[in-house]
Amino acid sequence: MRGSGDGRQRSDGVRLVRALLPVVVLLFARDAPARGVVQARSGTDTPLPAATRDVRSPSWPAALAPIEVTSLATGNTASIRLYAPDGEVDEEARMQLEHLVARDGEQHILAARLEQLVVKAAHHFHDAHVLVVSGWRERAGRHTTGEALDFKLQGVKAGELAAYLRGLPRAGVGIYTHPRTQYVHLDVRESSYHWLDASPPGITWREAQIRDPGQVKRDASWTPESDLP
Repeated sequence: MRGSGDGRQRSDGVRLVRALLPVVVLLFARDAPARGVVQARSGTDTPLPAATRDVRSPSWPAALAPIEVTSLATGNTASIRLYAPDGEVDEEARMQLEHLVARDGEQHILAARLEQLVVKAAHHFHDAHVLVVSGWRERAGRHTTGEALDFKLQGVKAGELAAYLRGLPRAGVGIYTHPRTQYVHLDVRESSYHWLDASPPGITWREAQIRDPGQVKRDASWTPESDLP
């Protein structure tokens, strides 16, 4: 009789162990450190989704006020309405702007995106008056290729203007902080780059780059609509 009872006890014990085994395994797997676990990677990076296109009223260009632009080099001023009623950049307005900002009185072609971003900034700051410090000039990097403009916005601090422009994709933004400068350099480029320069007028010191952790993601989000006001 003792042998029979011992056999039943052993049988009951085996069944109990088998019943508890999945629970023990689950608890161990949950609490075990994830050493040696490597997430699978694809051979190519997944591209960022395209930015959603702006939904605009067909009459949005008509709602924009003209922007006053003054060349500080010549004193000439003009009222510029960059966009035609159909929303396209007005070529006559571009020509007028390019004549205005040239120091030699001749038209030097500027990049359309550059003109759009200057106007975008002016509209952002309540249709502020644009004061152009320097546009096209010889032997001056992106200024010579028509991709750069130095300017101020009347009534807007240079730091505020530069901070806004640094939020735009595919743009180079430099802020000149000396008390006798206080203007912003803006250029158009594929990869954004931002810097600060405290040099006095006529003297070039070494520029200090401004860190831009979001540069890659922001630049990848660019669409033509990003440049519209």
